[in-house]
Amino acid sequence: MKNVFNFLLILISMNVCYSQSLDSLAVSRINDTILSKYLNEKRSIEIQLPRSYDLESDKNYPLMIVLDGDYMFNIVSGSTDYLSYWGDIPENLVVGINQRETRFKDTSVFDNLTFTPITSTASFFDFIVNELIPYISKNYRVSDFKVIVGQERTANFANFFLLKPNPLIRGVISISPKLSDKMDIYLSENLSNTNSKIIYTISSSKKDFETIYNNVTFLSNSLDSINNKNLKFKSIIFNDENHYILPSVSVPNSIRTTYSLYSDIDKVEYDSIISKLDSSPIDYLKNKYNLIKEFYDIDKTISVNDFMAIEEFIEENEYFELYENLSKLAFEEYPATILPSYYKGRFYEETGNPEKAMHLYRSAYNMNEVEGLTKDYLIELADRIKEDFNF
Repeated sequence: MKNVFNFLLILISMNVCYSQSLDSLAVSRINDTILSKYLNEKRSIEIQLPRSYDLESDKNYPLMIVLDGDYMFNIVSGSTDYLSYWGDIPENLVVGINQRETRFKDTSVFDNLTFTPITSTASFFDFIVNELIPYISKNYRVSDFKVIVGQERTANFANFFLLKPNPLIRGVISISPKLSDKMDIYLSENLSNTNSKIIYTISSSKKDFETIYNNVTFLSNSLDSINNKNLKFKSIIFNDENHYILPSVSVPNSIRTTYSLYSDIDKVEYDSIISKLDSSPIDYLKNKYNLIKEFYDIDKTISVNDFMAIEEFIEENEYFELYENLSKLAFEEYPATILPSYYKGRFYEETGNPEKAMHLYRSAYNMNEVEGLTKDYLIELADRIKEDFNF
């Protein structure tokens, strides 16, 4: 019996160590409260840290603020974690605000003439701007890109952050908003003239409340017509979801849409844009990553996947001279890898200097590999050249 007991202790200790190693890559959740002078009360918040938070000590993360946190937080935080795990979006630090007993007074008390926040709703706005965001920014590593998510009343309230000059929150996910009077006018005027980089995503359903669906459709048509390079607007209309089911499908779609610029080049982007380019695909790639910096405040390394998308364009169109510039860009992003040598070799191989290409492929053997490209493949290319040209 003693031996069995000792064996169980060993298993338990092994499991604890294994769990701890997994925890270093898992999300962490924190329950907290903020004593607010604007609300004259303590307000409960819930925080989800990104998986890499403790591993990347110098990294800042976008902040996603979730209104109606008492029931929306799990949907938003789960979707954010899942999408960032697969690299579709960057990791976010997610904060949910509990509004179980305060939803109406927090977000729906407006002036009868201007229909802008007054009294308790103005105080809740000030709580977010002057207390919540500074508190999170002081205690956690967050970047300058901040998103706010709401449904119905809170979705309408979220719009007011975009009506301020140089808005502190530049991303809004508005799900089935119960739009207040003049909101369509306010948004159209402000977003038409904004100099800030704004990402606005709105959603409804054909089976949503009729008034909400009609108002969202009208507002979407208005915002769709805005010609402002600083605005990225998207309306998502579902077919079958009712008002209460809508967040479950809209949240992941809206988050992914909000970060659509961040995602790697996929087949849709390649077929609809890159394959039809009249200008340099390398300039397109650089601009894509400049926009990621401008909108999301993220210095993202150009992915190997995106390099290979440009390689595909070069091969399909036989613009082999572009390999030289692609090699230079690869050296900037992946200087210690075989990627720059591979593209420089492709340039020499396709522009009449196969011997130089062969030597380049072989010389890269001491460099690091990248995903989808191995040293053995470069040696294979070199051997093929040697065989073809009897070098």
